[in-house]
Amino acid sequence: MTLNLFFITATALFIIAVLKQLLETNAFLNRLRDHHPSRYEAMGRPRWNIQFGDPRFREAVKYIRAHKFADLDDPELERIYKAIKRADRVAIASAVVAILITLIEVMRTAG
Repeated sequence: MTLNLFFITATALFIIAVLKQLLETNAFLNRLRDHHPSRYEAMGRPRWNIQFGDPRFREAVKYIRAHKFADLDDPELERIYKAIKRADRVAIASAVVAILITLIEVMRTAG
C-alpha cells in the first residue's frame, strides 16, 4: 500500500514536471520573441507545437539547454532557464523513483 502511494506521487510529480518544462520553454521562447527579436528570427521563430517533424522547437530546446543565450545578458531568460533545469531534475528523479518502485514490486511478486 505504501509503495503504491509513492508510485502515484512519483508519477504525478513526473507529469507536473514535464508540464512545467513545456510551459517554461514556451515562456522562454515568448521572452526571446518579445525582447530579442533578431535572435528569435535567426532561430527560425521556434514555437512549441505538437508537430514532432518540425525541427525548430527541438533545436530551440537544444539552444536553451546548451545555455547559448548567455550572451544576451537577460536575467529573465536566466530565471526561466533555471526553472527548466529544476523541472528536468524533478522529472528525472521522479521517473527513477517510479521505475525503482516498479522493480521492487516485480521482485516481490516473483519471489
